[in-house]
Amino acid sequence: MAPFPLAPRTLAVCAVLILAAGVGGAETPVEAAPGEATYRVRCAACHTAQGKDMGPTLDAMRRMSYGQVLFAVTRGKMREHTRGLRREEFGALVAFVAGDSGADAADVPLCPDGAISLDATVPGWGFGPPNTRFQRETGIDAANVASLELAWAFGLPDVAEGRSHPVVTSDTVFVAAVSGSVFALDRDTGCTKWRHAAGTPLRTPLSLGRAGSRDALFFGDVSSTVHAVDALTGAPIWKREVGLFDASTLTGGIAQHEGQLFVPVSAFGVALAQNPEYECCKSHGAVRALDAATGEIRWTTRMTPPAEKTYRSDVGTQMWGPSGAAVWTTPTVDAQRGRIYIGTGENTSTPATDLSDAIVALDMETGEIAWSFQATAGDAFNMACGFRKGPSCPKEDGPDFDFGATPVLTRLPDGRDILVAGQKSGVVHALDADDGTVLWQTRLSDGTALGGVHWGIAVSADRVVVPIADPEFPLPGYTPRPGVHALDLATGEVAWTHAAERGCALDGSPRGAGEAWPECSFFYGFSAAASATEHLAFAASLDGTAYAFSLADGAILWSYDTVRPFETVNGVDAHGGAIDNPGIQIAGDMLFVQSGYALFGQMPGNVLLAFRLPEG
Repeated sequence: MAPFPLAPRTLAVCAVLILAAGVGGAETPVEAAPGEATYRVRCAACHTAQGKDMGPTLDAMRRMSYGQVLFAVTRGKMREHTRGLRREEFGALVAFVAGDSGADAADVPLCPDGAISLDATVPGWGFGPPNTRFQRETGIDAANVASLELAWAFGLPDVAEGRSHPVVTSDTVFVAAVSGSVFALDRDTGCTKWRHAAGTPLRTPLSLGRAGSRDALFFGDVSSTVHAVDALTGAPIWKREVGLFDASTLTGGIAQHEGQLFVPVSAFGVALAQNPEYECCKSHGAVRALDAATGEIRWTTRMTPPAEKTYRSDVGTQMWGPSGAAVWTTPTVDAQRGRIYIGTGENTSTPATDLSDAIVALDMETGEIAWSFQATAGDAFNMACGFRKGPSCPKEDGPDFDFGATPVLTRLPDGRDILVAGQKSGVVHALDADDGTVLWQTRLSDGTALGGVHWGIAVSADRVVVPIADPEFPLPGYTPRPGVHALDLATGEVAWTHAAERGCALDGSPRGAGEAWPECSFFYGFSAAASATEHLAFAASLDGTAYAFSLADGAILWSYDTVRPFETVNGVDAHGGAIDNPGIQIAGDMLFVQSGYALFGQMPGNVLLAFRLPEG
């Protein structure tokens, strides 16, 4: 039983869900033993405490919703691992992994006053179109940040991670749970103003904009559907399927300029390749422009040419390529030049192409590529590479040094506009916005597939705030250097460094013998996106601690350990864990952080925490 259980779902409901997914389901109750046996054969190697591939532990997955687990193994990245199961085996497996689910979020009472103002201080991922993650509208400063107090906690139902970046206005916090619900919460008290049930797992940032004449929240789900929802009521406005392949998905936020939306399309062929019988890979990344009022698709720019047959693997499976170059990042809008900028991922099969591991400038009106800068050539990688090298690993066997962090558009003191982009290689690049010319490059670490710059950097005046993840993996020639750095914007020189330390001794197993929240966390680097104010840099670590640093010298001015249980305003039992992806949001006299991230074997959690300066 999970420590924060949700309301029990009947096996009949489970069977309906499985049938709806197109895989069939058992109509009679199934015993736990068959499901456990299938789990041990099909899943345990990557989901146990000793598993080097560091998938979510079984304990973490039992904090997820039944629907989230169901989607992963029927239509998502784990579907190749369940291929060939009979329907009764399939039903037993999902029931075993999901465990006993919990209290329906629809039962949460609503605020007595549900009024909503839409003067957003955090309208989306980058705090604005240039994606600087700089917050001007705040009273939190170096003198008072240490006095921040926990104001309220909200339990995200049926999840093991906080992933979707919230939107914050003067009176409302909009947040999505991976399990499929979007909530509008009162900023002062955390009570619920409305709830929208999307019906599919959600993991993209929320973006506030306009759908024709209506104020709207835009977000995407794992099935590659873009949703437009009325921001005042939570009522649906429109939905549009934008996937290009059955392995397409949405990860980055949706950017808007005037009446047009820019949607980054990623893909999970990188995970499907673990099955040696999977014909890897045909899917690739793209950007699609949509009409904001209707969702109609205006143009599409693909990041690789169509895949063709290449060679047969060592086990005789047909390989395809090129593929990959997924677009994980939220597009950066440059209204002056009429462009958007994106970062791309590695190729997922041979041959490698010239738009992988790249920063790409696209024309807003046509989608034509204005310029591109490739940081790492020849990087073809998938999850058949790594610790358990399989036959579907590309010939290049690349380092997986993609751009998962959104590029930032900012201006030098001499008036030149530049893009600053952090890469999983541990390198930060500064490029001329006009043509992509390299201005400076600074290496901060060796980088790995889970290292370097993961989710995002921040820029404040003449400082670039850079978090480095760098897990302690035993790789040849690799020295982990997790921490937080401040760079000079004009030169890339390091102004200060906070070197992360574990500060405890591991018990001998990579993940605390399978404990959800071990006394000593294997992961302790800084993977979540950074954010900044005029005088402060905010970053959060994978061991669950939120920090405020002095932007001037890197001194720690405030910290808070989130790995603990919390009493929540909505009555959902909650616990903090690793902090990743959306990082910390600052707005007015408040600060918001989601704690819990179990995707790579990190500590699970399901809580949104709101901190506030004390009155007076």
